[in-house]
Amino acid sequence: MISQIEQAIEGFEKMSADKRSAMRGILQRYVEGDMGLDEAYYELLDTGLIPMPSRCAMKPKVASEGDEARLKDMIKARILQ
Repeated sequence: MISQIEQAIEGFEKMSADKRSAMRGILQRYVEGDMGLDEAYYELLDTGLIPMPSRCAMKPKVASEGDEARLKDMIKARILQ
């Protein structure tokens, strides 16, 4: 889940302006605590901002606080500057 969001952040500059705006809005709400990681992930999936994972790529992994903190720092540095 986190790796998919990180990949989307890596490709943020290559997205169209409307997709960047949608992604920025979702990730800003996540960083501000208005939604959790799961909700942000599913909203990104629903809006087509990240691709649906294939079944074989789906692995249950519980995100640690360190993983989420690193993700939020990445979002702040690259998306919400």
